Amino acid sequence: MTKRDLETYMKEHVGMELYEFIKYKVEVESLHDYEIARILNVEAAFIGRLRNNFGIKRANGFSRRFERTYGLGAVETFKKMIENPDNSLSDVARHFGFSRQNAWHVYKKIYDRPYTEAYKRKRLKKRQES
Repeated sequence: MTKRDLETYMKEHVGMELYEFIKYKVEVESLHDYEIARILNVEAAFIGRLRNNFGIKRANGFSRRFERTYGLGAVETFKKMIENPDNSLSDVARHFGFSRQNAWHVYKKIYDRPYTEAYKRKRLKKRQES
């Protein structure tokens, strides 16, 4: 199947542009190339090339795996807890039942930056409130 064939199929059967479909599946649903390929009945490598041509980054499967392990809404719970200035990494880790070090890694995976910056902001905010 060619790109043109797939675009025609998408417009006729799904009512969406191919770019919009792939972008939605990757960024909103966090699907990987092979999962999108399975939906469209094409090769995963073909979807990978299309995704790259469209300038869409790969799906971050971490959030999906985290929620599969810790329950639906676990990422949102983690974010709410970590953004609370009164909660430390240890508090969040204790809630989920893993180590503080693992909480640090989870933070880095979710936010794509180290926890150090957030810790400094929390500390500054606490000082200002005192």
